Amino acid sequence: MTPNDKPLPGANAALAWLMAINLFNYIDRQVLSAVLPLLEMDSTLFAPNDDNIKFKLGLLTSAFLAAYMIFAPIVGWLDGHGYRRWVILGMGVSVWSIASGSSGFAASYAVLFATRCLVGVGEGAYGPVSSAMLADIYPARLRGVVMALFNMAVPVGSALGFVIGGEVANAFGDWRHAFWITYFGLFLGAVLFFKTEFPRPRIADAARQAYGDLLKGLARNRSFVLCCAGMTAITFVIGGVAAWVPTYVFQREARFAVNDDVIADLSKPPAEEGRKPVPAEVAAKLAPLSEKGPLDYAAVKRHLGSSLTESENNLYAETIYKGITTYGSIKLSTITTTFGGILVLGGLGATAAGGWLGEKFRTRVNGGYFWVIGLGALFALPCYVALLYAPFPLAWLFIFLTIFGLFFHIGPGFTILANVVTPEVRATAFAVNILVIHALGDVISPPLIGFVADRSDLHTAFLMMSVVILLGASLWIYGARYLVADTAAAERAG
Repeated sequence: MTPNDKPLPGANAALAWLMAINLFNYIDRQVLSAVLPLLEMDSTLFAPNDDNIKFKLGLLTSAFLAAYMIFAPIVGWLDGHGYRRWVILGMGVSVWSIASGSSGFAASYAVLFATRCLVGVGEGAYGPVSSAMLADIYPARLRGVVMALFNMAVPVGSALGFVIGGEVANAFGDWRHAFWITYFGLFLGAVLFFKTEFPRPRIADAARQAYGDLLKGLARNRSFVLCCAGMTAITFVIGGVAAWVPTYVFQREARFAVNDDVIADLSKPPAEEGRKPVPAEVAAKLAPLSEKGPLDYAAVKRHLGSSLTESENNLYAETIYKGITTYGSIKLSTITTTFGGILVLGGLGATAAGGWLGEKFRTRVNGGYFWVIGLGALFALPCYVALLYAPFPLAWLFIFLTIFGLFFHIGPGFTILANVVTPEVRATAFAVNILVIHALGDVISPPLIGFVADRSDLHTAFLMMSVVILLGASLWIYGARYLVADTAAAERAG
């Protein structure tokens, strides 16, 4: 506990700095999601007739998360043995910034996959240490508010990642430029190496546990286990759906049309559009589409796969998609900007409301934190199902309401994790939480959604996620019965 039950000197400045870095952390994560539709059309990465293309795109998200979850427990162990926290954080931020920026230079799918893995290594050094540091420098009575403030970066940074990634890619006509902005993180990382360490809570040698015993203790902590399990389910949904939302909306709403003028423009595109010409004999293969009305993405993809050779698809598919898009069709940059704005409003509102309600009910209702996040997830469930069937623009409202319900857990969830363990265990507890929620959550869900979509469609894959939302809500509500006892036990032991 901090002296006199007050924050340590310099705590607020550290919170502000860590919030800024966490914001950039989530910007970096969602730049990839913003440009997934462009990656799918890039012939240097994929053959257009690849039957597993969405599965491979999903693996790019999983590559980052797999490295992240593996590296986080290692860093948690280092933190628990007294290594300098600001140095660990500085190294992590620097590594992920270099790796993420280098993603923009990838000349093949394998190289892009490797850079995403390195991003995860860097971010794995940040998550457990930053959360443990904040829990140590603020007293228990302020942790709920502090964790909510710190984790407001989740919706805001994610939203900015969607907006910046989509807008930069649209402005330059190339997805690669969107990744280059993440090199700015090198500045943030460099500053951390010069910051003064905070004193740590004193831990008697007898209180230190072997790593195996520590993990067994966490496994017996019912509140910790149920909080992690619920967060895993909701992370499964948020991570998987967020990765595919731009692609889902684009492929559901974008419209294409082919006529004689469009075919002529493909061969000789207007100079101001900056498109490379498509050979006349290739453009002519689109003529059968001119007999049909507005086309969706799936219809165009089927036609290109059956009428163009593999080489022609590799060279011209992306140019064709851009050239035959109807004038009023929704654009990727519009989708990412709209979704980003909704994510900011819904995520910020939910994080603030969840933090406020969590503190309001913490002492009034047994297991108040758990009730707040469980009921928030239950609220999101019908909204999520509705967005899959409602027409746009009405569907945007249901997307907002879904985000609002699912993001209720951000502040109270991390506060539960901090409050039910002792100080010497916190970094490892956060690291184990990172390992579990990603290993069983959003490492699996993006490629799983892609796998199902390759064999049916994204709508079916998204609908499957509703069952997981119900599971997460149920686990949290069930956990409410244990929270008071587990929190008191941690306070006595600490």
